[in-house]
Amino acid sequence: MERETAEVNKGEEIGLTQPVSLTLPSSPGYVLLARLVVAQVGRLAGFGPEDVYDLKLAVTEAATNVIRHAAVESYEVEYRVFPRAVEITVIDTGGGFNVADLTRPPEGQGGFGLAVIRDLVDELILDSTEGGGTRLKMIRHASLPVNDPET
Repeated sequence: MERETAEVNKGEEIGLTQPVSLTLPSSPGYVLLARLVVAQVGRLAGFGPEDVYDLKLAVTEAATNVIRHAAVESYEVEYRVFPRAVEITVIDTGGGFNVADLTRPPEGQGGFGLAVIRDLVDELILDSTEGGGTRLKMIRHASLPVNDPET
């Protein structure tokens, strides 16, 4: 039995006009699915292994925040692929929160998820209103290739 794999032809323009979307149960066991999809999305966008790792960590943090704080049965993750860039949006319909409250330093346990995500992506857009749910958009561009000094 042959295994099917996604292959991108050199010179072919990459980009999906419509997002790839997953609706996941709000349970830690399903975070792996979000990670697997973002890994493939990163590869399609031309990301190297280190960039893909950062994407996986950012998605893990975002999904974990929903599971811990949103009190919803499910949430959505949307992925968009662009040439050398990826956009991931995590959406929940939970109780939301006041974004201004996040400017304070974390107290005690937790509170570092968004700080970690900010360090892993190039742009983070957070929209949330109390009682209105939350939308977290992360944009990451592929790192520039490092020039090999021996070439």
